[in-house]
Amino acid sequence: MKATNLILSLAAVSMLTACGGGSTSYSLLSEGQTFRQNSAMQVTKIDVLWVVDNSGSMATSQQNLANNFPSFISKFTEKAYDFQMGVVTSDAYLALPAYTPYYQSSPMPTYYGGRAQSEIARLRDGTWNDPSGFRLLNLNTPNLNSVFVKNVMQGINGRGDERSLQSMRTALESTGNAGFVRDNAFLAVVLVTDEDDFSHDGTAQYERYDRPLHTIESYVSFLDGITKSTPAARRHSVNTISINSQSCLDSIFNGAQKIGVRVGQLADATGGIKGNLCGDFANELQIISKSIVELSTQFYIEGDPVPSSIRVYVDGAEIPRSSANAAGNGGFAYNETANSIIFQGEYIPPQSANIQVTFDPASINF
Repeated sequence: MKATNLILSLAAVSMLTACGGGSTSYSLLSEGQTFRQNSAMQVTKIDVLWVVDNSGSMATSQQNLANNFPSFISKFTEKAYDFQMGVVTSDAYLALPAYTPYYQSSPMPTYYGGRAQSEIARLRDGTWNDPSGFRLLNLNTPNLNSVFVKNVMQGINGRGDERSLQSMRTALESTGNAGFVRDNAFLAVVLVTDEDDFSHDGTAQYERYDRPLHTIESYVSFLDGITKSTPAARRHSVNTISINSQSCLDSIFNGAQKIGVRVGQLADATGGIKGNLCGDFANELQIISKSIVELSTQFYIEGDPVPSSIRVYVDGAEIPRSSANAAGNGGFAYNETANSIIFQGEYIPPQSANIQVTFDPASINF
């Protein structure tokens, strides 16, 4: 949320007249003077896209995701955030025109159930033969957990050429999903896969790194564009639950898995979390959820504050700095690069909280 309209507190300032002209400037006499941000109602909108690998080795991982979804969603519902989420698969890229010959091959792959090619990129409403009735999940979705389970259990008969990143982009650009990315919302993507990403422009199915794969930077730029973000103030993150170590790969390897090098690189580039496919799914999902909530509730400051002078109030109550909170249960942190306040732990504000930030300005220009 962008805080606007800084108001100078009532205090003496010195007026100086510029030589040779009628312009004026002001200088601050005391560090005790404070610029006060107008109160702002924090309305948190979060769009969550799950990209789930539906290749032949994913049965256990899909089930783990489904079983532990409550660990992810609990903070969203507890704070009553305005969230919406949907599921697509790692072969959603087959909706691209380049794959029309493949899709129209005879016989058509039975997995796609005779649906239109464009449907492959749409948010999933359960499976083709067992719909959930909901493509878009939100706070008001009845039986939210069970609907998510039905939507995420996409089976293991999808295409084995996993392209999670290309599928993410195809789904977000699909006219069938128009309106999923909302203005002023935080976009969180969660990639769940036991493979790496092999997104490229060709249609050949292969799993090799020596071909011209899409750059990670191209996907960061795409996400910046659709969320109207800047590098200093990003309104998106990509998170993964993937194989992120050799020990994990060794423990589950059956010839069909790889370390998620490229999906991890995109998570790093967007400030996301790299979860462990071999870990405790409840814990991994909770960590990802915490990160998304913290990033989505950032409060962006206008002005140039003295960091040590910043005070933050939520619904009239001052909250501590996380670094100085002896209780260790969170507070706020100042992100100097983004010039923003990040809420952490038990101090993450609920929907429509009244947030006020005060600080001494490092400089004043009139």
